Amino acid sequence: MMQLPKEMDALVLKGVREFSIETVPVPIPDADEVICKVDTTFICGTDPHIINGDFPKFWPTGYPFIPGHEWSGTIVQTGKRASQLGWNEGDRVCGISHCGCGYCEMCLKGRYNICLNYGNEDKGHRQYGHYTPGAYAQYMRSSVKSIFKIPDDMSLEYAACVDPLSIALYTVKRSRMQPGDDILILGTGPQGLMAILCAKAMGAGRIFAAGSGERLVKAQELGAIPIDYRLEDVVEKIKDLTNGRGVPAVLECAGTSKSITQACLAVSKGGVVSVIGIPHSDPSLPLKRIVLEEVEIIGNRANPNTAQPTIELLQNKRIDLTPLMTHRFALKDFDKALDIFEKREDGAIKVATKPNGL
Repeated sequence: MMQLPKEMDALVLKGVREFSIETVPVPIPDADEVICKVDTTFICGTDPHIINGDFPKFWPTGYPFIPGHEWSGTIVQTGKRASQLGWNEGDRVCGISHCGCGYCEMCLKGRYNICLNYGNEDKGHRQYGHYTPGAYAQYMRSSVKSIFKIPDDMSLEYAACVDPLSIALYTVKRSRMQPGDDILILGTGPQGLMAILCAKAMGAGRIFAAGSGERLVKAQELGAIPIDYRLEDVVEKIKDLTNGRGVPAVLECAGTSKSITQACLAVSKGGVVSVIGIPHSDPSLPLKRIVLEEVEIIGNRANPNTAQPTIELLQNKRIDLTPLMTHRFALKDFDKALDIFEKREDGAIKVATKPNGL
């Protein structure tokens, strides 16, 4: 077994918007866990909310806390059961944030993202980087239920995007979009842009993207038909482009009350609104239309069972993420990385941190 150092550098959140790089103990794996030397941890759109205390006593449940959940690395230590299950030192892996208990009704159905024991670590549930220690650290402790082996020819940095990309894939799949179907994506942040790539890979007809600024330009570069919500009425534009019918699949990736309402109006009769954005306040929904025209609204949480298909899509070059990977920083410069991510400076989309150096 590889001898690991006793201590490591980690980003420690000590309170609302209060964080620093500190020396903390290297974690020790339980039987079904591994320790990984982290290569890359990307900043997720949820991370600033966690840092800003937007989910008090939930994400995280308390301080001090190590966030970070879009990560990749190399296994350097395995627990006994992890080893028996075929995980070895030297395996290159990427991680997702959810780890279900594995025993409840939802986990047994494969819906471990909505595990009935959510938040109960004594019963085996984890959510890395949310309330379970995460990957803004030199070493990451993870259950083998939350890691995936990556191909030898895939870079670790590239693989660290599997978590967010597999969420986008889940959101597209849940819209029940069929090859040739038109699809509308509301929001051109990282999730919206990744959803464009997934919809394209799955054979969408026309991909409409509603957004603004540089990110809407990026959406167009990725193959979407742009709609600037600041200049145009999104619903009217969609009606104009579809002979008044609307589109059968709408993805809501903006997370505003207004855009969720727009999604319900832009979808066709019998269509599906697949929602990944979480609004600060509940929207007003056109319920009469939803009932009479059989519109379905589907909520999506994370990425159950889509990480492996995502790796296959990347490996087989059905999706190219390089246009979205814009910045990289050493972990010690996390404050600068976060600032660029939050202010969207210099075309920032996916901003990487390197806990073990660039």
